[in-house]
Amino acid sequence: MGKGLSPDQIMRRVREAAEPVAASFGLAIWGIEMVSGGRATVRIYVDATPEALAANAEESNGEDGVLEGVSIDQCADISRLVGLALEVDEVFADAWVLEVSSPGFERMFFEAAQLKPYIGRDIDVALLDPHPEIAGRRKFKGPLKAVDGDRFTVEVLLSVSEGEKPAPTDVVIRWDTVKKARLIHIFPDTSKPGAGKNAKKASGKGGGK
Repeated sequence: MGKGLSPDQIMRRVREAAEPVAASFGLAIWGIEMVSGGRATVRIYVDATPEALAANAEESNGEDGVLEGVSIDQCADISRLVGLALEVDEVFADAWVLEVSSPGFERMFFEAAQLKPYIGRDIDVALLDPHPEIAGRRKFKGPLKAVDGDRFTVEVLLSVSEGEKPAPTDVVIRWDTVKKARLIHIFPDTSKPGAGKNAKKASGKGGGK
């Protein structure tokens, strides 16, 4: 960790360094995560701007909603520039690694507002604790039905009583109870001729000190 810096302070410093760099490439920060271990690893996800994502989702009618607008070269350049800024600022006191990539097709979500363009798509959600209205259940998977502020609704198959056949049920989830949420991408069936184009994912890695 940085000298005297808390994890939240480090994350804030990383974001302050990364946002203007990403903007200079016409991109935005989708999310940042820090993984503790033998050495600190910071992962920065960059993507098209929210405006471009929203426009793409509207044009695709919910079929895709993911732009392939981040190149490997851009990720490498952003990693280099952000890494230099963090070194100059001495954010990390010990060895660290910086990774920069696109969120990809099965992207993680970092805030409730990011969910809106993906209404109608399937998502996978894991909660910190069991859902208050569904005893013992922490994981939910199904179509995203609605987003309202810090709450969102997922349609899942639930049995009302033991032995009863599961039926589609709307489950409302508060974002502050979410441990992890990601998009489920349905890849085309490439076993059939002309089944669709191959998916591409931009990724890159940069080093720290």
